[in-house]
Amino acid sequence: MEFNRNDVFKLTVVYDEIHKLHRDPYGRHPERPERLDIALNSLRSSPAWSLIKFVSTSEPNINPLLKIHEADYVEFIKLECSKGFHYIDPDTYVNEYTFNVAARFATSAYEVASKAATIGGLWLIMPRPGGHHAGVRGRALGAPTLGFCIFNYAAIAAKTLLEAVRKVLIIDFDAHHGNGTQEVFWYEPNVVHIDIHEGGIYPGTGLVTDVGGSGAEGSKINIPLPAGSGDPQYMWILRKVVEPLVNVFKPEAVVVSAGFDAYVDDPLTDLEITESTYLSIGSYLNNLLKMGIIKSVVTNLEGGYGKGISSGFKSYIEGLVGISKASMDLITPVQPPKELVRDLSKILQRYWGLEL
Repeated sequence: MEFNRNDVFKLTVVYDEIHKLHRDPYGRHPERPERLDIALNSLRSSPAWSLIKFVSTSEPNINPLLKIHEADYVEFIKLECSKGFHYIDPDTYVNEYTFNVAARFATSAYEVASKAATIGGLWLIMPRPGGHHAGVRGRALGAPTLGFCIFNYAAIAAKTLLEAVRKVLIIDFDAHHGNGTQEVFWYEPNVVHIDIHEGGIYPGTGLVTDVGGSGAEGSKINIPLPAGSGDPQYMWILRKVVEPLVNVFKPEAVVVSAGFDAYVDDPLTDLEITESTYLSIGSYLNNLLKMGIIKSVVTNLEGGYGKGISSGFKSYIEGLVGISKASMDLITPVQPPKELVRDLSKILQRYWGLEL
């Protein structure tokens, strides 16, 4: 495969075998250690592999957790983990190792974001369990459960970046709404959170009319798509919503909640997208970095419970580092349902002066 060296960036990946200690001993839960093995194995035969530098997690530090989570919630998780394997809600399990594992990845998210703010570049955190459903006090915005999550790494990264730069963009393309992240930054106007997710599924949040709290209206852009939307509607969103909004907002850094459960035939969702969408998103971020529009991208791995954690993940990474470019012209954008477009249009025009 040939590629333009001027477009290529190295990627620092936080990976640690310690994640395997967080596991369901009965092997019944979809959030399982094998997910990360599958993701990494998908890259071994890719030219992207030569561009990756791996680093381990850091010793856990309570302070990064307290940037976004209340102390009582952190203590609750620590206590529950001391009891050994059990479910703390109908979706979410812990065991005696979970607190330490999640706290190590949370500390690494803080450290990665600190470096990204100063030296820039591409960074990927591969934590377990995932994080974007964990809010200030755990379950966020009335969600019924924590949705497999314990601590919110993406929110920690964004919060840390915001201490060094003026504006941070969060892009969450996990098929489930990032309710925890939205709760954390609900009143923060300098964090624009674009969340593309499947409507009508867990956690039941992320309505298009949820635009942010007082003083931050318009900074939360929720795009709930119907089942079966596929690549054409994602291409429309990337071109008509994400690109224009970035041009107006002018973020200095981007945090990505990268879930690969929107991929076709994922057992938990029905959005039915393919490698084309993930490659397009990665390529778009690569271009922002190449053009000097942003300084850094910090990606946090979230969901993905089928082939997406392999094929979708590989495509995103190849686009992100620049060894593969999206042929966006091969996919004709298709406008999402008219009610969604109508509401999005009102929000983008009112708060950002953009016309769909």
